[in-house]
Amino acid sequence: MRLKKFEHFEPRTLSEACRLLKEQGDKAALIAGGTDLVVRMKYGVTQPQCLINLKKVEGLGSIALVGENLHVGALATLTQVRCSDLVLERCPMLAEAALAVGAAQLQNMGTIGGNICLEPRCWYFQQGRSWRQARPDCFKNGGSVCYMAKGSRRCHALYCGDTAAALLALGAKVRLVNPGGERIVPIEEFFVDDGMRHTDLQPGELLAEVILPAPLPGQRGTYLKYRKRGALDFPIAGVAAVMSGTTAAIARLRIAITGVGSSPLVVAPPPDYPSEAGLTPALIDLLVEMARKQTRTVSHMEVSASYRKELVGVLVRDALEKLGGA
Repeated sequence: MRLKKFEHFEPRTLSEACRLLKEQGDKAALIAGGTDLVVRMKYGVTQPQCLINLKKVEGLGSIALVGENLHVGALATLTQVRCSDLVLERCPMLAEAALAVGAAQLQNMGTIGGNICLEPRCWYFQQGRSWRQARPDCFKNGGSVCYMAKGSRRCHALYCGDTAAALLALGAKVRLVNPGGERIVPIEEFFVDDGMRHTDLQPGELLAEVILPAPLPGQRGTYLKYRKRGALDFPIAGVAAVMSGTTAAIARLRIAITGVGSSPLVVAPPPDYPSEAGLTPALIDLLVEMARKQTRTVSHMEVSASYRKELVGVLVRDALEKLGGA
């Protein structure tokens, strides 16, 4: 499958990259590892007229402590993330999530920024151009139908990034840089529940780094993922859970889910949950039911909506029981 011709830019600074991105507008696509973008280009799913390569932009590939916070550059590869001593010491669940992305070759090339900004996909849109041309266009192709949710007025393509769930559970923030400056926002505000535009990135704006807060006393977490093939596939459902405190008294508990909607979501326990009693079977049952109710799944070629909802419950239970026994 040959790629169509495109212009190629290699900015050396963030400001130059943002300027190019704003000037080129919809004609441009950012590329770093290219493990997802190049495949979509070969299938004709994405056809940018120019690529802005971020590989030579200085300062985007580091993993370092800044004060109490851990800063992970958007160009840090997934292999760097999962092997980083700082990540393994402070938030090993993020290393778990990075390890769950594809195979080792993809982890060597793919970046954490690319995984966070992963384009939502569906069984229709990810097919080849000739296959898609035999049917009316979907929203992502300029049409007015969603094959994931028939009758819907918006795109329901699935977001399938693994690391986003871990970062949501950890309470991370992202630093976004634009031609006029920068802003730092909680990662849950970064995502938008829309398959067409799944992030809050503005024209000319790009993700520069992820900022992780210092771990709380007794903090531990886990990321569980269900997929058809162990080394290749995106999650049919992925669950990250973080707990701090002791098994007898919980200081903080957060659960995040990916692979079930157009954006990842956070399942927060009710304000009056009995944290002083610890992670009891009753609390686990409550959180499992909350996760099922808050998960709004749609049908998919691989599994039904009801199966995905039940799978979320199973993964949430497994994650919480694992944390409770840690």
